[in-house]
Amino acid sequence: MTSKQLLKFITDIFLPNRCVVCSKVIRWDKIMCKACDEKLERITDSVCPVCAKKECLDHASLNFDAAVCLYSFEEPCITGIYQLKHAQNISFARHSAAELAKVLEKRGLAQGIDLVTCVPMSRRKKRKRGHNHAEVIAGYLAKRLDKPFDGKLLIHANTMTEHHKLLGKQRTENAKSSFSISPSHKDISGKTVLLCDDVYTTGATMNACADCLKQLGAKRVIAAAIASTQRGRKREK
Repeated sequence: MTSKQLLKFITDIFLPNRCVVCSKVIRWDKIMCKACDEKLERITDSVCPVCAKKECLDHASLNFDAAVCLYSFEEPCITGIYQLKHAQNISFARHSAAELAKVLEKRGLAQGIDLVTCVPMSRRKKRKRGHNHAEVIAGYLAKRLDKPFDGKLLIHANTMTEHHKLLGKQRTENAKSSFSISPSHKDISGKTVLLCDDVYTTGATMNACADCLKQLGAKRVIAAAIASTQRGRKREK
């Protein structure tokens, strides 16, 4: 047992570890109870390896080269992501990063990744929430893959528009105007970049960010998200 594990074990005596989804008391070294884990609808083997959808998007319009998503955006995944977004419990990001790393390795994508980045958040929203949940996911995933993390490649405009409330073409247009290249970016020419977010809906956000990364010289962009909605459905808590 490492010193970090020992500390967690001792802490659990006074503050029992709880499931990130249902709050049930669980073992000190677990993140989720068995019941909630079994309820998660895993989609990694049932979706397109390019666009990560059961009903394919238009591949010709995509700026990323491959996409990986773990779960369907249904309960209990919705609760786990909601808690992550609002900093109530970020352990779901650690759990999901470990699972995403396994899928990337299984698909032979992990080895070619040069660096990890994330979908940026506006300064206004980050001040309100206290953190960028996409950055938390990317940070954990970078550690699992033993790859460098760079969260300063892209920036988000301080727009008041709530992207998740938009549909179809509105999302595409909003995403195009929301993301741009950071003035303080590093050179990523010829590199394969792993782009992380929490939920992948129409692909507009990932596509807009991937376009910026390609403009920076990225050779390939792999999109990774914890969850994916089914095409034509909109679920947001």
